Amino acid sequence: MGVPDDSPSWLRSYETIEVDLQGLTDFAGSVDDAVDRNFASRTGDLQNLYACGVRFGLANPSGNVRAAALKYSDALEMIARQIAAYIEASKILAEATRKAAERYGSADAMSAAQSQDVAKLLGQAIDEARARQAAADAAAAAATRGDRQRRVT
Repeated sequence: MGVPDDSPSWLRSYETIEVDLQGLTDFAGSVDDAVDRNFASRTGDLQNLYACGVRFGLANPSGNVRAAALKYSDALEMIARQIAAYIEASKILAEATRKAAERYGSADAMSAAQSQDVAKLLGQAIDEARARQAAADAAAAAATRGDRQRRVT
């Protein structure tokens, strides 16, 4: 069954896409479960551990050792931010998948679905993710500047 004739001419030769709505819902649940089991439950512990800072070379007067400790500390902070960003991105993916499954769950909604609707849902999810990431990056940069000032003094 082709795309209806009222569609743009470049779409008329395309075939419809069969979507397993239960599969989308299951996928979203699997993403949530994997994040909860593998990351979310451990992120707080890692952030607390990394917040203690670097523990090597504290009594060593070497500038090179101090520079290495600062680089290592920066790496630990980056790891914690990347894990948090991965968790957030996974939540956004799962939620966008759920929204798509809910929206197109009935036969009437599925027959009326347009590719622009799906693109809009994903675009909104991406915009939300970018806004949250920008805020997290700004907060992390401010925290890093504050930590560096405290470490230098």
